[in-house]
Amino acid sequence: MSRGRRRRKDASIKGTSAEGRLETWLKRPPRPMGGRGRELSVALCYPSEYSLGMSNLGFQFTFGFLISHEGVRCERVFWDEGSGHLGRSYETGTPLRDFDVIAFSISFEDDYFNVVRVLEATGLAPFAAEREEGDPLIIFGGMCAFLNAEPIAPIVDAVLVGEADALLPPFLAVLMSERQSGRDLIIRSLAQVPGIYVPALVDIERDQAGRAVGFSGQEGVSLPIRSACGGGEFAETVVLSPDAYFSDMFLIEISRGCRRGCRFCAAGHVYGAVRHRAAADVIERVEAALPFARRVGLVSASLGDHPEIRWILRELLSMGVEVSVASLRIESVDAELAGLLVDCGVRTATLAPEAGTELLRRRIGKGTSDAVILRAVAVASAAGMKTVRLYFMLGLPGETDEDVEAIAGLVRRAQSVASAQGRARVTVSLSPFVPKPRTPFAWAPAAGERELRQRIAALRRVLSAKPRVRLTSAGPREARREAVLARGGRELAGPIVMVATQGVPWKAALRRAGVDAEWIAGREYGADELLPWETIDSGPSKDVLRMAYEKIMPRP
Repeated sequence: MSRGRRRRKDASIKGTSAEGRLETWLKRPPRPMGGRGRELSVALCYPSEYSLGMSNLGFQFTFGFLISHEGVRCERVFWDEGSGHLGRSYETGTPLRDFDVIAFSISFEDDYFNVVRVLEATGLAPFAAEREEGDPLIIFGGMCAFLNAEPIAPIVDAVLVGEADALLPPFLAVLMSERQSGRDLIIRSLAQVPGIYVPALVDIERDQAGRAVGFSGQEGVSLPIRSACGGGEFAETVVLSPDAYFSDMFLIEISRGCRRGCRFCAAGHVYGAVRHRAAADVIERVEAALPFARRVGLVSASLGDHPEIRWILRELLSMGVEVSVASLRIESVDAELAGLLVDCGVRTATLAPEAGTELLRRRIGKGTSDAVILRAVAVASAAGMKTVRLYFMLGLPGETDEDVEAIAGLVRRAQSVASAQGRARVTVSLSPFVPKPRTPFAWAPAAGERELRQRIAALRRVLSAKPRVRLTSAGPREARREAVLARGGRELAGPIVMVATQGVPWKAALRRAGVDAEWIAGREYGADELLPWETIDSGPSKDVLRMAYEKIMPRP
């Protein structure tokens, strides 16, 4: 039953880019792309392939905001190797050097290398100190800005720390008012905006080994830089594309943040209070998109925590749309929710036990019992799910051989339960634990590559003989690199540039620069140790996080 919603039709246009892709714009740009004049020109770059960028809601939200802002001309940029279009904008093929600003949206540390590749393709120096008057300003935002901006701090001119709807208006106001000023004055003016971090105005004190032992802001810069919280605007798809990873799917954010506070998860710590989008607004926005998309992706860190999720699903079912969701909180899965999801076209239930034993799950902040996990598997299978996907992490702090062996046992029982209730297949996804800043586990060491390979191989041997169980795993080498990039400081900028511009292998680049990867990723950090990311303050305080870490970690 509708709650008195009104039908709203947004203007839309179909267009073909300079690369020949057909797209549907759900938000009409206020002016033609590529127009010249006195507007501030922004090249918004997702430093990975087009299919991923167009499925990233943060990128879509920022693009929608910028194209709607009076006095701003914004075009997109992607890093699609082999496209023949590198160093130019997506909409019109304009050289990136012709823009006033190149703004990067960075969600994953591995994309740092592509940031440098974009700059190289543009003909810009990789380090901010080497760029000249008249060069575009290089900025970045996104999840990596929340967590730790230091690895690419020497590469960018400014970092926007926080949510786009809070940061973009004052950022644009400074640029538009100071456009005729010199580069140095613009950067110094940006440093006065709450939530904007200008690395060049922060001096780092180092010890004899070259490790940071202190930070100090230059005149007018107070540290740490506090992240800016948004005003409650939620994200949704602005441009539909058949070539996006979620092809022609309308993605809509229904909540932001998570109240669970799992000790390994940054999303549960940096976004502050959980915010839920009004159910009526969700339905209204989906209705507006219906003429152009019959598939809807509901985006949330914890779907089952939305207080009106069942009403939303019933409404979407009545509208005849196909629904896609990410992982489900295990405790929220009941017959009603699972049945609604299946009726809406969901065929895979993704559950994240994370660890094999109840003891380790309690330690990481997921106090879910085996019985509750198996009940959720049974309910999902009985409702008609074709696949139950179980996510586990390996190398968690305090993990033992028994914890790893228990994963196999839990999976075997899950498959037995699924087979008894229906014909669901169990898929197991293994990911190495990576300690992330802004979480209680930021101090914990990452497991070594050899240990992770042995544990993955052991689980593969045990589970390969089990019918209707499929196992996939992320690579230990890639996880180790991610851990170094996640916890490192400015000493990583040189190796990043070497990899991106010279093709030097990552480990060789670290050795050439004298950077000890084991010191960064493979050890437990001390309680009083200065952390590289303390230039920025986002999420709970360092003391609160450290207390949580010491409370849960066993001590000799």
